[in-house]
Amino acid sequence: MKTEDLIASLAAEPLPPAGPSLERRAAGGLAAGAFVTLALFAVVLGPRPGLGIAVSDPVTLAKTVLPLVLAVLSLGLVLRASRPAVPSGAASRIIWAVPAAVFGLFVWAFVTTPAGQRLADFVGHSIHVCLPSITALSLPILGGLLMALRQGAPVNPVRCGALAGLASAGLATAIYSLFCIEDTPLFYGVWYSLGILIVTGLGAVLGNRLLRW
Repeated sequence: MKTEDLIASLAAEPLPPAGPSLERRAAGGLAAGAFVTLALFAVVLGPRPGLGIAVSDPVTLAKTVLPLVLAVLSLGLVLRASRPAVPSGAASRIIWAVPAAVFGLFVWAFVTTPAGQRLADFVGHSIHVCLPSITALSLPILGGLLMALRQGAPVNPVRCGALAGLASAGLATAIYSLFCIEDTPLFYGVWYSLGILIVTGLGAVLGNRLLRW
């Protein structure tokens, strides 16, 4: 068979059906992970008493809203990072508004809290619950995202994994906040942030191992 005939024959064959898009895979991984996380939350922690009254305070509500916004922005960034030569876009700049807001709340709480109460509010009484819980609740979501992102082609797998960790930790922290009764930014502004950074670092390590071409 001539080369031209072979090419024409191959071109005439129907293309294999396209698989699910990366966005659909990521959505599926996120949904599966979030389902496991919510089940763990319901069984082990559960919502705090008087949750509806608590979130009527904007400062208390912020500890749920801010990590949720962080998760949404990070998801957009991780999908872009999973494709080569795709720019980060405006989200890479907007996302810095979240830590800026947390820092602003921390400063506000520091200034308005009596000096003798600051250390007690900062230490709280649940660090030993907060950090392990944020990490544990993040793991199912992170696992689901990383498995989906293996279908992508990130140029920088460490960055892509870190963003997956950031998104997972943001969502898990928002869920955990529904249980936590530490309502001052002196506590959640520091310890929630540390929990998110731990999972982000874990995501970077796993991304380096799992997302390489």
